[in-house]
Amino acid sequence: MVQSRSSSPSSPSPTTTHVEKDVHGGDDIIDRDEFDERSQESRVDSVRGRGRMQDTDPSGPAVPGVEGAAIDRTITHESRRSIRFLKHQHQQSDPNSKFVSDSNVLSDPTTNNNNDKSSDPSQFPPLAQSTTKASVHIPYSAFSPQTKWTIVIIGGIAALFSPISSNIFVPAIPTLSIAFHRTQEDISLAVTIYLVFQAITPSFFGAMSDSFGRRPVYIGTLVIYMGANIGLALCPTGAYWLLLVLRALQATGGSAVIAIGAGSVADVAEPRERGLFMSIFQCGAMIGPAFGPLLGGVFADTLGWRSIFWFLVIATGVVLVPLILIQPETLRSVVGDGSIPPPPYCMSPIMLFRHRRMQKEMKKRGEEGQKIERPPQKPYHPLSAFMILFTPEILLFFIFVSFLYLEFYCVLTIYSTALKNTYHLNDLKIGLCYLPSGFGAVIAGLTNGRQIDYYYRREEKRVGGDYRKKGELFKIDRVRIMCIFPYMACFIVATIALGWCLEAKAPLAATLVVNFFVGLGTGTISTATVYGQDLLPGKGGAVSASLNLVRCIFGAVGTAIVQIIYNAIGAGWTMVLFSGICLAALPLPLLVIRNAGSWRIHRAEKAEGKRLRKVDLEKEKGKGGGIGIASQSQDSEPVTGGGDGAVDTGKVDGPGKSEKPIGHSGKA
Repeated sequence: MVQSRSSSPSSPSPTTTHVEKDVHGGDDIIDRDEFDERSQESRVDSVRGRGRMQDTDPSGPAVPGVEGAAIDRTITHESRRSIRFLKHQHQQSDPNSKFVSDSNVLSDPTTNNNNDKSSDPSQFPPLAQSTTKASVHIPYSAFSPQTKWTIVIIGGIAALFSPISSNIFVPAIPTLSIAFHRTQEDISLAVTIYLVFQAITPSFFGAMSDSFGRRPVYIGTLVIYMGANIGLALCPTGAYWLLLVLRALQATGGSAVIAIGAGSVADVAEPRERGLFMSIFQCGAMIGPAFGPLLGGVFADTLGWRSIFWFLVIATGVVLVPLILIQPETLRSVVGDGSIPPPPYCMSPIMLFRHRRMQKEMKKRGEEGQKIERPPQKPYHPLSAFMILFTPEILLFFIFVSFLYLEFYCVLTIYSTALKNTYHLNDLKIGLCYLPSGFGAVIAGLTNGRQIDYYYRREEKRVGGDYRKKGELFKIDRVRIMCIFPYMACFIVATIALGWCLEAKAPLAATLVVNFFVGLGTGTISTATVYGQDLLPGKGGAVSASLNLVRCIFGAVGTAIVQIIYNAIGAGWTMVLFSGICLAALPLPLLVIRNAGSWRIHRAEKAEGKRLRKVDLEKEKGKGGGIGIASQSQDSEPVTGGGDGAVDTGKVDGPGKSEKPIGHSGKA
């Protein structure tokens, strides 16, 4: 094994233990040095186990710190890339020092000797010893930047399906009412059913992807979505009930990919770059409402209503093929930082083919495959997305963002009605009028993502480390939440202006310009997702699903009442009313900034008290024999009432000893 700690017993390396409280129960004790050690082992192991195995000489050069009879002389591309990265980091930190990597060791025949010098770390510094220096930065993810962007782009395109499917159906409602011999109210029920399932089902699939892996759940939900669209395209007009069932199935598959995709982005994106990646990913979900009515109007007026669903089938296939072929497994409890090979059911076909070919070649040579030590699989908790909402800072911030989302859906509804009744536009032209809002959402994603990352890096520089290492000093709540206020101001002003433009029957061009700024103000959704993922690492899918649940509930309520209010008081005062509601909710994020740190400390102390009481109880049952002490970290009671999944409780030395919990953001 590669030893990342000092071999001298007199000078042990300091370790830091990070305890993450799971909202469902149990303490996941993660020793940072052990995690780095495992990540480094996996990179060295990739020299043996990944890629095409070449001839191995059992009597070849011995590598200090690595157990095993022999090491393959062939280094994979991934291993070389990791070695080059670590070598570059090492030389930057100490230009005068030499960096000896595994590739140097394997290619240097002078190292194969049996004298004492070969075992002297000072004479032969292996790769693992170089990486233990504080100056060497262990990368958060082993995936290359190109792979990260591939994951973001595929996920962002897949995230289009859910909002597009919701609105693409609307222009075809009159046509469908004639085809199915039903009233328009009956056909509109299919829209309502879609919204209900869009809110609920991601909570279960997001939690499933946090446990079993992103890739299989990702593919499964898209297959469900494609099958539902095929059924809708072939649905007989005499089966109205089947239309409703298939719309529910369509929402089940389409809406889940947003939660899964957000989890994949959180897996590979370092916190200091997560804002940009998540904002680009969320662009797909935000521009969907703008393109849905346009596409629905085009297909309904030209090729008929069935062509809408055939288009969705083709679009799903375009995304599903590269997803199956090249999308890697990213769940950190399965592949770590990406350097641990995934299990076969999580492999892409190309990776699975290489894996089986390597096994056959090893079998021919009479070699045994190396046993891969994987992190323990997280249990599947179907209600984890709901339990996350018991964390007060997450719930309050999600509620605030959902108020803005409510007003955004109200704007879409009012604008569509006004364009039809006041400006007398057809469905195709109405869809075109939503494009400025979509372009504004894209620009908001680009600018907001960079702003989020800038604030994080500035705080990281101020405290001398990131949130994981400097939790007591790092004001994570202020850093993430303060980004939303400029976009909120833009959104409020633009929606009020749009309302009065519609009320005064202003030129259509004026409404298009204002609608662009409405889209520009929608940069708050990605901020909420990033904030939740910072507090609950490893639960990216459940965090995104819980936000989706809250905002869809608010959006459904808004669309249900906005038409009544609009008919009563007009577009101008309707926008003033909803903007006033959003301003009234402004104290919620300010309350989170001020008190979230103390809430986390209180939950940490409460959880520590429960843990110590359980230890005492186990000791009494074992009559002093230590029964239960060794397993107390794994079997702690769940603490769900306070949302302890957001707690970073610092180092725990044993029963009765605990240091001050980290994660305090400080008061504003």
